[in-house]
Amino acid sequence: MRPRPGRALGLVERATRAREIALVVGRIYLGLRAQRWVEDVLGPPDMERRWLRQHEANARDLYRAATGLGGLILKASQFLGARADLLPPPYVERLGRLQDRVPPRPFAVMRRVVEHSFGRDLHRVFSTFDETPLAAASLAQVHAAVLQDGRAVAVKIQYPEMAALVRSDLANLRVLFGAIDWLERDFDLAPLLDELADTVPAELDFVHEAHNSERIARELAHRKDIVVPAVHWDHTTRRVLVMERIDGIPINDRGALLAAGVDPNAVAQTLAECFAEQMLVNGHFHADPHPGNLMVLPPGGGHGTRLALLDFGLTKELPDRFRETALAFGTALLQGQPVQMTDALVALGFETRGSGDETLAAIAEALRDAMAVLGRSGGSDPEALDAIRRSVSERLRANPLVRVPHHLVLVARAIGLLAGVNASLGVEIDLLATLAPYALGIRGGGA
Repeated sequence: MRPRPGRALGLVERATRAREIALVVGRIYLGLRAQRWVEDVLGPPDMERRWLRQHEANARDLYRAATGLGGLILKASQFLGARADLLPPPYVERLGRLQDRVPPRPFAVMRRVVEHSFGRDLHRVFSTFDETPLAAASLAQVHAAVLQDGRAVAVKIQYPEMAALVRSDLANLRVLFGAIDWLERDFDLAPLLDELADTVPAELDFVHEAHNSERIARELAHRKDIVVPAVHWDHTTRRVLVMERIDGIPINDRGALLAAGVDPNAVAQTLAECFAEQMLVNGHFHADPHPGNLMVLPPGGGHGTRLALLDFGLTKELPDRFRETALAFGTALLQGQPVQMTDALVALGFETRGSGDETLAAIAEALRDAMAVLGRSGGSDPEALDAIRRSVSERLRANPLVRVPHHLVLVARAIGLLAGVNASLGVEIDLLATLAPYALGIRGGGA
């Protein structure tokens, strides 16, 4: 049950919510166990179709739970929708729809959050405040407003019960996942829960998000084609974030870009360079570059076309020597050397529960074979790229003893979101040629 807006989460609501979460997780788990028994004992010839039907049913259950319960369950389901390394395609396809399916909360509820955070009436801070939100997400929604001094701002407001909801849901999931891990030795759900426990509470601290924003702004300050909105610290708290309002064109609106005289290929190139620099030079990147967080500012006012990055609730610090290790992996991949690729995967942080690296070696060989296919396609064929993604995802799902490090999960997720943006722009860029100068350390940092 989704909690009623504006109220603390009561005992009855917590208990009801825990029951609903347990029922969903239980149905999914028992369904998977039943299909495994059918496969192992009966071995019917239509087993592939049975598994597909089970996964589709499970994905529908998760989708209904996410939209009905909201909170951490919605956030977790959105996260799972980008985990092709963990889940079969039916989950990724259905849960991927959740990004844009969050209903906004009533303005009266959100107004109380703002006024409680500021300790004064809304209109003593803002001369105008749009009651209809610009966007609604799993943890907060954003409204347009104008400060008393006339500056246009975007106001991000956290849903009132969200902190309590996240704590309650995390506790419920730890109990349920712990029971499944005990029953099923091949399941290892703890890393997934650890990722959620690490990222979601941090996203609830808007002061932390404001510092993330300013750090990214400093690191990209030398780029005149990138814009990061300024933080209004006088009006920012843990639950309300006030930033400069950026009015631009959504990056995936190809028609509007063309009408404004913007070249989609140039936008895609800027986007790729921006994230290559963040990941390979700065070691710190915006980890949630979905289309709603990327705007394009057409030429004007003495500026050329610029790309605006929005919403810094999720950024990631990469480990020391990430660029060098990634370069070693990329070199081994290009040269078709699975042994060196395996060594690089270990250095990047991949783990297995056993003592051997046979599973990682198998994944390295799959990547080598997929790279050969990509080479024959000329390096930019979307179907070849999708084939590589499917091949690696299938190998990872077939070998659940592999743990993918959290930072690489976010890197892969960001790259997947960027690929989706490029697809919506209808462009193809030479990704290897774009990445190479940053990987080799000859671009970025003011170069």
